[in-house]
Amino acid sequence: MSQNKDPNWVATFSMQRNSDKFDANNNVIAGKEKLPDLVSVNSEKVNQKTGKPYRKNFTINGMWHEPSGYVQKDGTYKITIKKSRNVSSTPKSEDPLNFNYGANV
Repeated sequence: MSQNKDPNWVATFSMQRNSDKFDANNNVIAGKEKLPDLVSVNSEKVNQKTGKPYRKNFTINGMWHEPSGYVQKDGTYKITIKKSRNVSSTPKSEDPLNFNYGANV
């Protein structure tokens, strides 16, 4: 992905319905009610322990972030972006405005 020319642009990412929360009929799986409704899309890389694909995440100023989304009772969406890794475990970009996208993108 390339940085948008808008000086106020921060990041662009895609999300999908959380397959770990919903069954084939789009019903919430028992015990999974607190999982997010929307998560980052899957990457091509697979976690060797679980056999499931990693989620795509992104970095902003060298810090890894991961979005999640929740459908509210009134039908609106609440999107949360959390830091997913400590800054010391991620190499820093030389350009503070360079919005790098992780290896999973």
